[in-house]
Amino acid sequence: MQPAVCLLMLLLLGIEFIIYGIAFMTLFRLKFRKYEAGLVGFFVYFGLFQMAALPLILLQRPFHELVVLWLIVAAAVNIYAFAAAGRELGAWVKSMLAGLWRNKGILLLAVVLLVLFCCWFAGTQQYVGFDTSYYIGTIDTTTMTDTMYVYNGESNVMEETLDFRYALSAFYMHSAFICRLTGIGGMIIQHYVLGTLCILMHAYVLFVIGRRLFPQEEKKALFLTGLVFVLHLGFHTGYTVSDFLLVRSYEAKGFCANVVIPAVFYAILCLWKDRNRREHWVLAFVICFSSIPVSMSSLVIVPAILVIAVLAEWLTERNWRILWRAFWCVLPNAVYVMLYFMYTRGIRIPIR
Repeated sequence: MQPAVCLLMLLLLGIEFIIYGIAFMTLFRLKFRKYEAGLVGFFVYFGLFQMAALPLILLQRPFHELVVLWLIVAAAVNIYAFAAAGRELGAWVKSMLAGLWRNKGILLLAVVLLVLFCCWFAGTQQYVGFDTSYYIGTIDTTTMTDTMYVYNGESNVMEETLDFRYALSAFYMHSAFICRLTGIGGMIIQHYVLGTLCILMHAYVLFVIGRRLFPQEEKKALFLTGLVFVLHLGFHTGYTVSDFLLVRSYEAKGFCANVVIPAVFYAILCLWKDRNRREHWVLAFVICFSSIPVSMSSLVIVPAILVIAVLAEWLTERNWRILWRAFWCVLPNAVYVMLYFMYTRGIRIPIR
């Protein structure tokens, strides 16, 4: 029964990413490409979850309040999406089916089987390090005590203060939310649902990058995706990106390395292609805004990558508007950096 529930949750999350992406594009009248809808939706989804969860975490409210609040938010987004963007959702489905039909053949089958093999391979791994134990413990203590980041995830002892190293990101609270909905333990949900999601999202981002590099060649995008996964299978040694994909994909750092950073690279490609297009700057902002909700490891590296790329563009164009727009993109991370710096200087929130 549990495998079926995990598979259902994966399917529902994928559908939600599409719905959130199309709802966001409709609300702000953005014209992204159809194959970008899921990418935008992924970051909008976790960004909204962070906006709902972080105030409750800082106020030390019960976890069940977050569950109820997020169900209300999710219902509102879904109702808006079907009411205001029903045609766009239908067009997206038709576009996806048409794309699959255009690319039917050995290459598509090989890439799909390769990605599924990597999902199976990751699911068979039994790695349980200190970080993993802490994260799973955090999820389980959240569901059992109805609190958020109040208890230490490893020892289950009550903390003296909120640990901003973890509490500034609601990623594991989202996993706890799924646990509460399904009644399945944190280890199963994190390892099989979130771990598989990381691999599938990595494949999706690679394909989107391929579509940007080869606008008229979908098969080349598929080949790029398959080639990168072949490389991953040969380089999953300790502390590499491949290790965080094939062994530790269910950790937030795995999402940072294999989803967030490639997405930042894609946003940079878009900006270099056309820095004046509004949608490209919105994409960069959404990715930066939601990078911390996905992983605290994004705290500095994501804005650093974007700033370096934007500075290179500015040096060639000498257009100050580029720097101004980049400032707003990295501002959310700057706020998190300031909060974390205050935490390291002893300005902390005591546990009540």
